[in-house]
Amino acid sequence: MSIVLRKVTALLLKGRHFGTSISKQASPSAKLLVLDNLEFKPEAIIFDKDGTLVCFHTMWTPWCQSFANRMNDVSGLDLACNLFEVLGYDQANSKVKLGSLAENTHPQLKEKVKEMLTNHPQVLCEFKAKEYLNQSWRDTPDNMDIKLTGNLHDLFMRLRSQGIHIAICTSDSRSGTEEFLDKENLGSLVDIVVCGDDSFSKPKPDPHNAIFICNKLNIDPSKTVMVGDTPADTIMGQAAGLGLTVGVLSGVGSAKDLMDADIIVDDVKDCVDLFLPHDPDKVETHRVTSRGLFKIASKGNFSQPRGSRGLSTYSHIVVGAGSAGCVLSNRLTEKRQ
Repeated sequence: MSIVLRKVTALLLKGRHFGTSISKQASPSAKLLVLDNLEFKPEAIIFDKDGTLVCFHTMWTPWCQSFANRMNDVSGLDLACNLFEVLGYDQANSKVKLGSLAENTHPQLKEKVKEMLTNHPQVLCEFKAKEYLNQSWRDTPDNMDIKLTGNLHDLFMRLRSQGIHIAICTSDSRSGTEEFLDKENLGSLVDIVVCGDDSFSKPKPDPHNAIFICNKLNIDPSKTVMVGDTPADTIMGQAAGLGLTVGVLSGVGSAKDLMDADIIVDDVKDCVDLFLPHDPDKVETHRVTSRGLFKIASKGNFSQPRGSRGLSTYSHIVVGAGSAGCVLSNRLTEKRQ
């Protein structure tokens, strides 16, 4: 017996698989599912920058190291370990972890560094803390080494060719973001950019920036997608009531960190392919969270698979979710043997 969901092609019911490819290694909260015929075509996609469009570690590891060196030189103290702890930088592995640098705006980050310096037993002076910070801080790496997470020019062109607006919402500074766009020749492809140090900006995960972007583009939030690599991105997308929130594994967040997303993909290319597949008949497997499963089912973002004519239909499916059961008003088809 082959059973296919009309709106979502993968669920578990009484221990049986329904038109699904589910990995045994998958988290209980994020199964690997085959999504069939995703009909949701967004009118706008909001991308985070660092970790989503740009390799976070390549860009910000040198920045962390240079910042620490300048701080030590200015203060005459060894403050590197204290600074790295505030930033969320893993010196042993030369990688940025989920933390302040990955999720906070520059003004927020500077405030945290100043607080660390003020409370340091060898400083204990707010005036000195401000002085050390001002003399050692740089908004961007001295030599901005940018490694893209995909062919952004081609991906953005694909989106624009289908009338999909492109926005960037980043915690990075305006100067650093514009330098990135200019260097990669992407400025003309992006409709709107909101940065962490903009006067009107509010730090993620506050939904303000996402709603601001939707209003500026005159697009309903329900027709907009948020794409990011941290919980701050995914929580913002959910809080803003966006149509879909996609987590990417190309940055600092793991699949476990991105449980507030609806769908989790490897990178930005997989995200674009989700909405604009090169081969509509190709079967793709995606990580779908419990939240995403119910959102997709309730909104009917999936069409009935081909070859379903003459099949019996069902009006409900009961899905076990831990000890609780939920009822989804889905149409099912059962292929007769």
